[in-house]
Amino acid sequence: MIHIILFGPPGCGKGTQAKIISNKFGFIHLSTGIIFRNHIKRKTNLGKLASFYINQGTLVPDIITINMFNIEIKKHIKAKGIIYDGYPRTKNQIFSLEKELHKFCLGKINIIFYFFIQKNLIINRLLKRGKTSYRDDDTDIITVKRRIKEYDKKTSLIWDNHKWKNSIIKLNASLSVDEISVFMEKKILNLLY
Repeated sequence: MIHIILFGPPGCGKGTQAKIISNKFGFIHLSTGIIFRNHIKRKTNLGKLASFYINQGTLVPDIITINMFNIEIKKHIKAKGIIYDGYPRTKNQIFSLEKELHKFCLGKINIIFYFFIQKNLIINRLLKRGKTSYRDDDTDIITVKRRIKEYDKKTSLIWDNHKWKNSIIKLNASLSVDEISVFMEKKILNLLY
């Protein structure tokens, strides 16, 4: 099974690319945001817990996110591949993902697409997205700035380890959607053939 991680700050286009790539290759798209929002909509206990953190613009604690993700991975152990959108976000989550893949003999993390983009572009994108998608965590400038700060502080350096050097592929997230997806497709095809 192929495991592709989309990594980068909020609003950099990970979700858009995950949809395109998963449709193109028939991979499963696992998104922390979608899963959390789904739980919030269904008013589950997990949803109530998650919304508390999301509305503050802070990361949902590892124990909640990891448990939720492990449940999702178990549902897809027969899949061709999984695209992880917004996960892992901490070093702890990386270890847990590796452990889970090892436990079920599902292979290893193959590619980490690292989306980089200027901060002012992210802020504009998130506020614009908030207007159209009615996502509470995108409408408020203070929450948006707090999310970016959280990313910079807790997430931006999690792959900073010699072990991942050859798995990371940097891409300029300010390019057009098409340019990015063509670039990603080529890299994934190299992996498949």
